[in-house]
This record gives sequence, C-alpha cells and structure tokens, in this order.
Amino acid sequence: MRNTGKLFAAGLRQIARDGMLLVLVPAPLFAGLFFRFAIPLIDRALTERFSFSIAAWYGLADGMLICLAPMFVAIISAFLILEERDEGLGAFYQITPSAGYPYLLARIGISMGWALGVTLLVALACKLSPLSFQTVLQSAIVSSLTGIFLAMMVVSLAGNRVEGLAVSKLTGISFAGLILLWFVPAPHHYWLAFLPSFWIGKLVMEGADPLSFALGILTCLLWIALFTRRFLRRV
Repeated sequence: MRNTGKLFAAGLRQIARDGMLLVLVPAPLFAGLFFRFAIPLIDRALTERFSFSIAAWYGLADGMLICLAPMFVAIISAFLILEERDEGLGAFYQITPSAGYPYLLARIGISMGWALGVTLLVALACKLSPLSFQTVLQSAIVSSLTGIFLAMMVVSLAGNRVEGLAVSKLTGISFAGLILLWFVPAPHHYWLAFLPSFWIGKLVMEGADPLSFALGILTCLLWIALFTRRFLRRV
C-alpha cells in the first residue's frame, strides 16, 4: 500500500503540471452550480414565453450530474496512464512492486473513491428533484464503478494519448442508457440494460431499489473485468 500511495501522489503531481487535466478537477462543482441555478432559470423563461416547462426532466438532469464527476475522473486517470505509456514509465512500473492491480488502484481506484465523495457532495447540494440520500448514494456508487469501466475502456483500446482522444469520445455512450430511459417506454428500454447508466437512470427515476442497485453493480463489474483483462494482456 505504501508503494501505491507514492504512485498516487506522483500522479497528483503530474496532473498539477497538465493544464488540460487540471481543469477537469473542479469541473463537477461548476457543473453542479450550473445545474442548480441555470436550469431553473431556463425553465422559468420557457414557461413564461412558451408555456413549456422542463421540470419533468429534472430527474434526468440529476442523473447526468451524478454521472459527471466519475466521467471526468475517468478521463483524467486514463490520460495519466496513456501519458506514462507514451513516456515509457508504464513499462518501468511493470518491473516494480506496483505492477498490475496496485498500479490500477493508484491510477484509477483511489481517484474513483474521491469521485464518489464529490458526486455525493455535489448531487446532494445541487439536485433539482427530491432524491433521497439512499437514492443518491446507490446512484453515485454505480456511477463511480461506471467511471472505472470507462477509464479501463480507454486505456485498453488506446495505445497513446492521441488515440485516447478518439476513444474518449466513446465515453459519451455512458449517457445513452440514462437519457433514453426517459424517452423509450417499458419494456422496450430494457435493451439498454447492458449500459450501467441505464441502472443509474432507473434508480433516479424510481428511487432506491436493491435489485436495480445490484444489477447496476453487476453490469459495471462485467465491463470492468472485460477491459481490465484486455489492458493487463497488452502491458
């Protein structure tokens, strides 16, 4: 664990030197403030001018907010790993005690623990719909595991930062299950159940539920296992 802690601290120093990654750190807070104050203003303007309200989709906005911090951290972690791969540090770490899972824990696991805390803080402070703490907690846990899946997807499919820029665009797919759940009626929306964000949407829409929570975790773990295995084979 000491080596993992040192590796995590080294990662923080690299992020501090990279402006592109550094700006993503406070991004969830700014997004939360925008959601909390701008969306109600937009809703009020639409209601006054066009008699159209978006209040019915406040839950969707909350779901997207819950997904943001883990997605940003996934991008930071993935690009940190790809940068080390470009510089040859990734190969160096493979001959140290930090190789394999300790390396992934330092680069992705610990960071997602931070993302979970930020998600809870931002979602509870900036939510637009009356979500319970249990609902936010379950959704945030599934979202954080989704972040791990997204980070592993990028680093297992991309060989360098240039390829990582292209692959990272696929992270937008993580929102598809959440968004379409609001517009595709049951039972047809269940074809999206292979996406973890679908289960986040179910939790936000229907409230805390042990079955949806468990299926969300299971879906994340399957994707994580698939891409982690691919990543470890290529290092």
